[in-house]
Amino acid sequence: MQLARAASASALSSGVLIPLYIDPVGGPDCSGWASLLSTITAHPAVPYYAVINPNSGPGDANTQPGLEYQQCIPILKSASSSVTVLGYVHTSYADPSQTARVLQDVHTYAEWNSPYGVQGIFFDEVSGATADFATYQNYTGEAQKSFDFIALNPGAAPEDTDYYSLADILLTAEDFYADFSPNQLSLGPSTPASKQAIVLTDGPSTPPADLVSQLITTDKVGAFWVTDDTQANGANPYDTLPADIESFVADVEAAQS
Repeated sequence: MQLARAASASALSSGVLIPLYIDPVGGPDCSGWASLLSTITAHPAVPYYAVINPNSGPGDANTQPGLEYQQCIPILKSASSSVTVLGYVHTSYADPSQTARVLQDVHTYAEWNSPYGVQGIFFDEVSGATADFATYQNYTGEAQKSFDFIALNPGAAPEDTDYYSLADILLTAEDFYADFSPNQLSLGPSTPASKQAIVLTDGPSTPPADLVSQLITTDKVGAFWVTDDTQANGANPYDTLPADIESFVADVEAAQS
């Protein structure tokens, strides 16, 4: 599994899952991703799972990404061997009318030329319901024909623990920072911490070192992300990178030392 390979390459087991829904802005410095790129350079041992989302997915069927992505994805991938770039696919909570589009999005990512091709798929809007398990088994099975790494985002613990068998990592808490507690996580043999990721928005401007320590050192979750970008009042919480991203990643690294 890709998660195991990344951990082996980096010697760290916990990393960061980044909703990188930001135009890289192309050119030689990829200025839209500049703070992330410099952070990776400073902390290359941390596993990075960067989810790119050019246009609510890869864009039109059977197309290559825009020039800025063609320029910047190779730079992102080459920043460290512990970077895994994932392509965003929304699944509309298993809406059957979206099945063909979901599978087409997977195929479109698979057709991207290798220098800027993604290394895995991040399925968003996952229902997590027992009744929809076969749908997600179909989606992940199709993705596994072309990709090593699969991520699912139910946003909370899935109803059926069999979902953990479908993916390398699941986003089991996507929430406001103020509303989250580590106590809400389900951690056990059928719900391993190493397969869980946490993404929190509306966080403090200074990285929460105590929460990093709890999730990374004590709970040993697979990935954690907190941003001071806000979703309050309908805002987009993923249109900027955290103001102090380097300190946050440094804390994640230090928690494993």
